[in-house]
Amino acid sequence: MPERDLQESIATLEQQLADQPSDRALGRELAGVYQLAGRLDAAAELLLRLLDEGGPDWELCRAAVEVLRAAGKMDAAVETLNQGARHYRDRADFWLLRGLLLEAMGEWEAALGEHELAQQIAPYMPEAHFRRGVVLLHLQRPNEAEQAFERVLQLKPHLAAASVSIGLAREAQGDIDGAVAAYERALECDARCADAHANLGALFGELGRPDEALAHSEQALALDPTLSEAAYNAGRAYMATDAERAVRFFRRAVASDPQNLDAYHALGQLAEEAGQWERAVRYFRKAVAGDPAREESLYALGLCYSRLERSGDAIDSLRQLLDRNPEHERAWFHLGIACDKQGDYAAAQEAYRRAEACRRQASTSTEAS
Repeated sequence: MPERDLQESIATLEQQLADQPSDRALGRELAGVYQLAGRLDAAAELLLRLLDEGGPDWELCRAAVEVLRAAGKMDAAVETLNQGARHYRDRADFWLLRGLLLEAMGEWEAALGEHELAQQIAPYMPEAHFRRGVVLLHLQRPNEAEQAFERVLQLKPHLAAASVSIGLAREAQGDIDGAVAAYERALECDARCADAHANLGALFGELGRPDEALAHSEQALALDPTLSEAAYNAGRAYMATDAERAVRFFRRAVASDPQNLDAYHALGQLAEEAGQWERAVRYFRKAVAGDPAREESLYALGLCYSRLERSGDAIDSLRQLLDRNPEHERAWFHLGIACDKQGDYAAAQEAYRRAEACRRQASTSTEAS
């Protein structure tokens, strides 16, 4: 809705509510328009006032909780929901909403308990089984999660999201063929399911089937241009054949999701291959900033610093890596080179010695196996 129309609707509804201050339906309508206008605080304040003045009302309570959650006010959302617990505790959707709040707070075990209560109250409620499956995935219990999503499909056979989730559960169990079948089933239910296309793109990329990976990734992006993982997968498919196009996809990935560290690393790799060392450093540093334990990015960063004759920075990056993985032979070797360049020959000799020890250890392990 255009901004002008929103403001006119707000003015009209505010006047109507002023004339009928206890009209809850009118209040919910105004709160909805506030939300469209991005005025979440105003929406929450209005809904809470109506709730306080008029007594228990599940639809009003749920609307208030959802607005507070959208505004990031989790404590207020929980408090609002809990205040009405004695009135709503016989409702499955009350427990479902409690579970969703706990999910948003990262309290997965507690969320699981709430979704199971919802499931007990309403065993034929697909949403309760679905959310239970989502939580089980987060708790790394994929076999149980798959069973929960299968139950969803029994209740709602054409729900593409349930088939996509079954695919994720099967991937987590190492059943790649089963995952592909689940994603393809999702597309049979809904050919416009962007998540199914995106996940197939990722899987086919891992299976060394770049043409199919690219086709599904591009289809996912056509359906949902904001899918960061789909853009990343398309970039991966182009890396070996069209670096310029790959860069465009990776940049699109980080624009959609600034926390897509794989895309930053891939951008660093392409810059490194092009001899653009400063640019590569910028991208690898973004990857490391997002995950200081990211070994491949720390190693690549150390090598780029060496190329730029920034030995001190190279030493810092390589030592950060070696603190986490003392068995990284190549990191020890390049640390030796960096120390040599700085004139710290004792440290260089020790690094070379450690590199050789790692090489021998790896060789012995290989022969033993």
